[in-house]
Amino acid sequence: MEAVARNFHLSGQNAREKLATSAAALFQRFGYAGVSIRDITSSVDIPKGAFYNYFTSKEALASAVLSQHFDALLEPLIACGTQSAPARLRDYFEAIIPSREARSESPLLLICTLAAEGPALPSSLALKIAEGIRLWSDNVAGLILLSQAEGQIDAKDNCDLLAAILINCWQGAAIRHKCDQSARHDCLRFALDRFLGRPDG
Repeated sequence: MEAVARNFHLSGQNAREKLATSAAALFQRFGYAGVSIRDITSSVDIPKGAFYNYFTSKEALASAVLSQHFDALLEPLIACGTQSAPARLRDYFEAIIPSREARSESPLLLICTLAAEGPALPSSLALKIAEGIRLWSDNVAGLILLSQAEGQIDAKDNCDLLAAILINCWQGAAIRHKCDQSARHDCLRFALDRFLGRPDG
C-alpha cells in the first residue's frame, strides 16, 4: 500500500484539488460524520493510502474545504463594485437563496450542513465555522451600515442585529432545503423587501 501511495504521489496531478472537491460534495450531502476517508478517495479513484500525502486527516481536509467555501461565500461581499450598497446586498442574498436546481457545490449549503452537526464536530471545525459565520456577519453588517448611510435602511436599526437576522434566515432556509427541496423561499425575498424596499419601488 505504501508503494502504491508513493507512486501515486509522484504521478498524481491535482490530487489535492480532487480530494477537496470530492469531500465538499460528500460533506454537503451527508455531513461530516457520514463521510469516511474511503468514501472520499474512492469517489475520485485515488488510493486511500495516497490520501495522507495531501492531508493529515479527514479533519484537516474538512478544515481546508471550509476555508475554501467561506472564501467563496464572502468574496462577493468583499469585492468592490460600482453598485450601491443596497443593490449589492440584494444581489448577494438573491444569489445564495437555496436553489431547486442541482448544483455540484454550494458554500451556503455545505457550511450549514456541517454547522448543523454542532457538538458532534471536532472542536477545531466547530470553532472554524463559528469564526467564519462571525466574519460573514461582520461583512454583511458593513454593507448594511453603508446602506443606512445611503438612506435605504433606517439608521436607527442596529446593523449587527439586522445582519444576524438575514444570516439566520438564510441558514434556516438552507437547512430546510436539505430535507425539502420543493420548499418555497418567498420569505427570504420578503425579508429583503422589508429591509431594502421592493426592487420595483
